[in-house]
Amino acid sequence: MNNPQTLRFTRRHLPHWIVADATFFVTLRIAGSLPKIVVDELTAERPSLLEETPHTDERYRDLLRRQFARIETILDAQDSDTRHWLTAKGLPPIILENLPWLVDRGWNIHAAVVMGTHLHALMRNTIGRNASLREDMAHYKRFVAREVNRQLNRTGEFWAREDFDHWCRSPEKVAGAVRYIAQNPVKAGLVTHWHEWPWTVIAPAWQQTLGYVRSAPQSRTYR
Repeated sequence: MNNPQTLRFTRRHLPHWIVADATFFVTLRIAGSLPKIVVDELTAERPSLLEETPHTDERYRDLLRRQFARIETILDAQDSDTRHWLTAKGLPPIILENLPWLVDRGWNIHAAVVMGTHLHALMRNTIGRNASLREDMAHYKRFVAREVNRQLNRTGEFWAREDFDHWCRSPEKVAGAVRYIAQNPVKAGLVTHWHEWPWTVIAPAWQQTLGYVRSAPQSRTYR
């Protein structure tokens, strides 16, 4: 995709570049999982570059890669140390079993994984709703937060307000994102092989590329 059609481009603490006909890698994290100083530093990095540079510039993409790597390093370290929060008893089913709500809005879930501090999902829309990505994720987050808070007998903010989302530029990038999601629990030191982690969703075709095919009840595939 050398010249993607930009549907939306917004910035808050994180930039959000939504294009047509693309597969998106989305990360939802729980509130408070990044120290405020880190969020402030990520925010401060961008204005001098983004205000004068079109968001198609390679420097913009490099900034996204560096920020994502930093966020992931912090979240993975927390998963290795604590191994709970989102993976507490009864919570992963709430998170995974509500993914079909997104499927009903045309989002094919190629891969997803629930970690202790965050959820990764690789998604592609088949009915032209790319421009609604952030709204659809916000609706999903609200419902899941309500159910999780009820399960934990708590109130208050559950998810961080902003997601990290970026689109894959080629089939190779999509394949790399599937591998990244599958290997996240392995990288965090929680299991030895991706298929040992019970809260991973990998579409059947992608399971074959990973060298292991799960049985249907375990795979939780969504179209």
